[in-house]
Amino acid sequence: MKPYFLLPLLFFFNFALSQEVYNAKTVDQFPIYPTCQDSINDLPNCFDKNLNEDVQKKLSAIKLDKIIKASGRIFTKVNFVVNEEGSFSDIKVSGNEILGRIVGEVLLRINQEQTENNTKIIPAKVNGNSVKLNYSLPIEYTLK
Repeated sequence: MKPYFLLPLLFFFNFALSQEVYNAKTVDQFPIYPTCQDSINDLPNCFDKNLNEDVQKKLSAIKLDKIIKASGRIFTKVNFVVNEEGSFSDIKVSGNEILGRIVGEVLLRINQEQTENNTKIIPAKVNGNSVKLNYSLPIEYTLK
């Protein structure tokens, strides 16, 4: 009798605890980057532009030429989730791994600064509820 009771309980917890991760086309409202509150009509482009600017600003302060032993243009793609709290999570990289890891650290630093300044990203919404959103950030950097 116990196994029959345990099986429905497992299905319930699996369903209740699993959360869907959405993409830009399946959300009612795209996440709002702190500097995009006046750009409600074009949130995806504003989010992308401002996040890219913040990442590039932080990358330019790091001496990448000394860290990455290469020259010319290098690429990485950073995939992550903007979670229900407006933070970056589940960061994964492809392309140049060193640059990808550095960009991942930069994203976490941006989260920390936003938390300290009380300027968090407003998460994506579906039916008025905050949801997780997959996001991809391609980065190109030119080393001398």
